[in-house]
Amino acid sequence: MFNKNKKERMKKILKDGKSLLIAFDHAVEHGPIAYPNIDLHPVKIAKIAVDGGANGIILHSGAARIVKDYLPKDFALVIKLTARTSLVNDKSHIQSLVTTVDEAAILGADAVAFTIYLGSDMEHHMFEQFSQVKKRCIDLGMPLIGFMYPRSPKYKNKYDAKAIEYAARVGAEIGCDIVKTYYTGNRETFKKVVKNCFVPLLVAGGPEAKTKEDFLNNINNALIAGARGFALGRNIWAREGSVELLKEVKSILSRY
Repeated sequence: MFNKNKKERMKKILKDGKSLLIAFDHAVEHGPIAYPNIDLHPVKIAKIAVDGGANGIILHSGAARIVKDYLPKDFALVIKLTARTSLVNDKSHIQSLVTTVDEAAILGADAVAFTIYLGSDMEHHMFEQFSQVKKRCIDLGMPLIGFMYPRSPKYKNKYDAKAIEYAARVGAEIGCDIVKTYYTGNRETFKKVVKNCFVPLLVAGGPEAKTKEDFLNNINNALIAGARGFALGRNIWAREGSVELLKEVKSILSRY
């Protein structure tokens, strides 16, 4: 039976079937040195999310502790369970558990997020940890968002449409409630990604867009293709006028 707590949590993530989340897990993987001119205090980023009209934010547990008292009641808190850093001299693509589902629940999470690099040499390790996380999510009625990113040597470009389509489908098949993956860069190819992912699909912010116009054009095309929303990071909070830009994204989302 669908857990009542899970149903209510899902409503916060997908308001009226749509979602606009701010992703802020970058400081672990890339470090503050990657964003030397940006104020990376979690409260600052949370305020951008709230003031810009997002309905939720994705954070690691330490940042979540800092910001949770600043978030409105109807604002979704998504806690990232897995992590990696760029300090390791290793080309293997892997993220490991750094936070438990129970800890996330204690912090008031409305969902948890788990990254899997499909095609990586360490894919099996991430699958094993995912199965443990999924079981606990079922026990607690906690929505599970899969960050499904292709990293296969078969596809040199991680934005390859076929690789993204495959990755998104795997996320749905293994039990993710919501899948987050890359935009292919093309509306027609992304329609196939959406069609073959039978759970709600969110689009990751992806690489830094060259211009605001390019960024908003991708937003519009992803929605035309059937995306249910976005989890946006540096393309929002690393830009000047971040609050106003987020409001523009929300305005576009409201048309679909």
